[in-house]
Amino acid sequence: MLEMRKLWFIWIAVVALAGCANRGIGPQGGPKDSIPPVPLRCEPEMGALNFKGKRIEVTFNEYIQLNNVAQNLMMSPPQQNPPDVKARGKKLIVQFQDTLRDSTTYTIDFGSAICDYREKVPLHGYSFYFSTGNEIDTLESRGYVYDAETLNPLPGITVGIYSNMADTAFVREPFLRIAKTDSVGGFRIGNIHPGAYRLYAVEDISRDYRLTVGEALAFSDELLVVTAPKRFDHAETQDTLNNTDSIAQTALPYPFPETDSLAIKDSLAVLDSLALTDSLATTDMPQLPEVTLSTLFLFKEQQKKLYLQKVDRDKQHRFRIFFSAEPDSLPQLHSLNDSLHYHTFYSPHRDSLTVWLTDSMSIAQDSLFFEIRYRQTDSLYNLEWFTDTLRIIWREPKLTAKAKEAQEREARNRRLELKTNAKKDFEIYDTLRLTCTTPLAEIVADSIHLLERVDTVFKPIPFTIAPHDTLPLTLELLAELKPEGKYELRLDSAALHDVYGTTHVAAKYPLEVKALTDYSTLRVKVTPFDTRIRIQLLSAKDQVLRELPAVEEGAFFEYLKPDTYYMRLYVDENEDGKWTTGSWDKKRQPEEVYYFPGKVQTKSNWDFEEEWDYMAVPRTQAKPQELIKASPKKK
Repeated sequence: MLEMRKLWFIWIAVVALAGCANRGIGPQGGPKDSIPPVPLRCEPEMGALNFKGKRIEVTFNEYIQLNNVAQNLMMSPPQQNPPDVKARGKKLIVQFQDTLRDSTTYTIDFGSAICDYREKVPLHGYSFYFSTGNEIDTLESRGYVYDAETLNPLPGITVGIYSNMADTAFVREPFLRIAKTDSVGGFRIGNIHPGAYRLYAVEDISRDYRLTVGEALAFSDELLVVTAPKRFDHAETQDTLNNTDSIAQTALPYPFPETDSLAIKDSLAVLDSLALTDSLATTDMPQLPEVTLSTLFLFKEQQKKLYLQKVDRDKQHRFRIFFSAEPDSLPQLHSLNDSLHYHTFYSPHRDSLTVWLTDSMSIAQDSLFFEIRYRQTDSLYNLEWFTDTLRIIWREPKLTAKAKEAQEREARNRRLELKTNAKKDFEIYDTLRLTCTTPLAEIVADSIHLLERVDTVFKPIPFTIAPHDTLPLTLELLAELKPEGKYELRLDSAALHDVYGTTHVAAKYPLEVKALTDYSTLRVKVTPFDTRIRIQLLSAKDQVLRELPAVEEGAFFEYLKPDTYYMRLYVDENEDGKWTTGSWDKKRQPEEVYYFPGKVQTKSNWDFEEEWDYMAVPRTQAKPQELIKASPKKK
């Protein structure tokens, strides 16, 4: 019994020692820290006046670390060399690299850069401000930035103001004060001195706080006048004390040309009148007016940099030339090899050119030389003609003897490859097409037949063959196809010959057209009516499916599949039949876009009508939330 008791005590001791040895295993401490660091003291103090130093220190209640300072930090006014920001224990140290201006209020917005050391919980929206003069500027401007075409709110866009009214300031000088839009496109420019300003936004890829060629931009057509709060009689306005905003913004129209001095005088007159009203106040109690929000619509000018990207000879009998964008004029290609035979084919957007070599001597040459003259953009985005010499090389792939023999056998037995969109459930509005993988040299029309099934018999029907492109790769077969009709496309052998003399075997392709009852229709009537309006039918991914001009009796969308649709319209100011972006040089805003605030759910064999008062809801609020989330991302 005594031995058993000793063994029992020994077992308890071993378990206790094991527990002590493994104290690091298992859950430790309390709940996960979700509280961001808290600033305790600053050197100098927040809002310090007459600051002449080169360094700022902020002490927090816990150890901190920094996250992506380059993306988060915004200093206003911006500096050419951003400050050096470091975390040392519980201290945040900011060391200025540039000389600070005299009599200026500075704001350093840290965004989400400051985090606690252990859990990396960010301190959102922390900013520090001070002045190198005798006063702190306390006014601010707020607003939102949207994509001009899709009306999506845009995060990460730099917004800034200038007191310089010259147009050239936006491209030559950094902003006077800046902010960056948040996740919902909102911005707040703080610590502004009372005055008149121009307001801009830019996708600041170059990080120079101004407009650089190729960057998306937005500008306001009105002057932004930021004024100090008025004074008012306490007895008359004591009910307004619950309003905590302290901003007054007045929007004044101004001309963009060099008559800006008139606009400046007008804005200063407004400021003088406000100051006069101030002097007549009976008390020192400030009036707290409602904030006026600025709305900017960001657009990218049609300034795609055009240049020759690459030349690719992927097959021995062809090579391709790729351009970075669609040129306004077709390139001119000239062979420097003697007696070279070839065909050229441009892609639908003319941004690539395929050259098919058509004789055996040309194909056998390892190196081909061409002179090409094409349009190219210079550093100022001006299009200029440029001439270049291309050397196009064919490198024979290394193959085993067996693989080479199989390749040669395939080449001897090659047939012209044909593809068609003929199928069951053929859309009633579609066009019957026949596509080849190599350019066609000969079409034997009598060997192509389109037949309609009547009862159990196929009868030929009339149709027209039309090339879909300049160098025939696709043929369109134009015919009146009936709803629920059953057809068959037949090709006799050798009906088509490509540029290499290759043909095909006989082929049959069945086709059945869908019934009218499979579709629905939608009539859209917009008010107020404008002949320049064009209505777009959108998918659930915010992509354009159809587009029609507005008519007074309603635009009529036919043959719609049962699905969920959305709508938007734009006012086609220049009446060119497409949405037109803005222009900084011409001081032209992008064409206005409006979204239908709901969705349209269609059903088979139903007719739908919508009356759309596109002015009833502010256009920045009308877009359905699901479309904002589903919009395709732009590069």
